[in-house]
Amino acid sequence: MSVAIKVENLRKSFGDKVIHDGVSFEVYEGEIFVIMGPSGTGKSVLLKQISGLIQPDAGKVIVYGKDVFSLSEEEKFLFREELTYVFQGGALFDSLKVWENVAFFLLENKGIPENEARKEAERHLALVGMQGTEELYPSELSGGMKKRVAIARALCVNPKCIMFDEPTSGLDPVMTAIIDQMILKLKNELNKTCVVVSHDIKSAFRIADRMAILWNGKILEIGKPEKIKNSSNPAVRQFIEGLPEGPITTNLRYGR
Repeated sequence: MSVAIKVENLRKSFGDKVIHDGVSFEVYEGEIFVIMGPSGTGKSVLLKQISGLIQPDAGKVIVYGKDVFSLSEEEKFLFREELTYVFQGGALFDSLKVWENVAFFLLENKGIPENEARKEAERHLALVGMQGTEELYPSELSGGMKKRVAIARALCVNPKCIMFDEPTSGLDPVMTAIIDQMILKLKNELNKTCVVVSHDIKSAFRIADRMAILWNGKILEIGKPEKIKNSSNPAVRQFIEGLPEGPITTNLRYGR
C-alpha cells in the first residue's frame, strides 16, 4: 500500500500546555483514517498541522512525498490542490451564494470563466445531493446542508486527499448517517483518501479502515476498527466505552 501521509515525531505546545508529544503515524492512499480521542486532546490541531495551516514545534509531515513545512509559496499553492480541508462548521462565505462558495477556488485561483465554474459547482453539488441550492446563501441552509456544501467545495479542487474536522458534530443521527455514507462514497467511488477527526464513536466505527486514538499528546493505539474495539489498553477502552476518567461520585445536596 502506498503511503499518502507520513507524520513523524510531531511536537506542539501552546505556552506551557503540551498538545502533541511525539505523534507518529502513516495514512495509506485510498483509505479512510479516523483520528479519535476526547475533546481537548488536539485532534483538530493535528489535522491543521498535516494541512500546513499550523506550524509544529518539531517533527515532520510528509504528504505525497513532499515535506509540508519545506514547501515554497508556489509549491504550497499546488499542495492545496492535492489536499483540502473541510472545517467543522463548513466555513462558508456568508456573502456568497452556494455555487460561488463551491467554485471559489476555481474563480479566484484558477481563473476559470464564471459559466464553466458554475457548471463545475453544479456537478459537485449534485454529487453530495445538494442540487437546486445553487442560488441560496449559507444563512438559508441547515447545519447538515452547510457541511455537504463544504464537501462539494473541497471536491471541486479535485484533491487526492480530504481532511474532515468533526464532520458529524452537531448533527442528528439521520444526517450523521448521510455524511458517513458520503465519506464512504468519496473513498469507494472517487478513490479519495480521507482523514477524519471525530469523537463520534458510532460514526467512526462505521466509516474507518483504520483508526488512531490520541490521548494526552500521544497515539495510544492504531489499527483496524476490530483491533480498537478489542483493545486491552485501559485508556482506549475507557474512551470507546464512554466511561468517566475516574470513579463516579455523587455529592448532591437537596434544598430545604
